Amino acid sequence: MSDRAVRSALDRMEAWVDEAAWEPDPQVLEAWNRDYQEALGAAEKGPGWPDLVAQAHRIGRRLEARVSHFSRLRDEIKAELGMQERGNRALAGYGASTR
Repeated sequence: MSDRAVRSALDRMEAWVDEAAWEPDPQVLEAWNRDYQEALGAAEKGPGWPDLVAQAHRIGRRLEARVSHFSRLRDEIKAELGMQERGNRALAGYGASTR
């Protein structure tokens, strides 16, 4: 394989990351990673290799930012659900004592 296979895999990942509504499918990502690792192992690492490395790092940073964003959202949702649960328990307890 050539560096073209690495570039193709990176371009595919970059397209996914560019898509705002992208919802990663574990099986698709597993297949992508398998193809990517195979391409890396067979790459010629020619004159364009530094550009590929830079592209991979750029995509990695963007992906990490997305993961961080969604982790924060998840934590906010968990906190909100926890507050609602505590409020519901308080209301249930208050309702029981007023009967």
